[in-house]
Amino acid sequence: MKRVYDAANFALLLLLGLLVLSAYPRLPARIPTHFDLAGRPDGWSGRGGLIALFAMPLVMTVVLYLVARSLPTLKANPRRLNIPHKEAFLRLPAEKQEVYWALLREFFAALLVAVNLLFYLIGRGTVRIATGETGALPFRAILPAFVLLAALLVVYIWKMIVLPGKLVRGEE
Repeated sequence: MKRVYDAANFALLLLLGLLVLSAYPRLPARIPTHFDLAGRPDGWSGRGGLIALFAMPLVMTVVLYLVARSLPTLKANPRRLNIPHKEAFLRLPAEKQEVYWALLREFFAALLVAVNLLFYLIGRGTVRIATGETGALPFRAILPAFVLLAALLVVYIWKMIVLPGKLVRGEE
């Protein structure tokens, strides 16, 4: 599943980058960069704000992939590791522990899909408002990203709670 998430993250960042590149020349000097709860713009910036809207998820994606890659180093200092059955988990062979680290890397990639989708949808809405196509960012336009985020959190937190016990009992 991680490869699917990796591909989705790449595609979403590419789409957001293409959106910025294609929209930038036709944007007015002032674009919305913040919205109230009704979706109406209440903060403005120059056109460079759209570049920041692309840069933020790009930087977050790179940083979180690096963090996810370094997660196994947490076992060097077990106080930093907060998982069920920690002591028994740390006694497992490295190949058994790798199952858990792979799940954590998958979790980070999955969360980034929801975050990158949110940034893409907000970026698309920002361009539509800036070009006068609409006056507000409709909540229903960004709702899929929030639903995806909530679903992924529930599924992966459950998996991360259950998996260490299964590994310790030899069920995985």
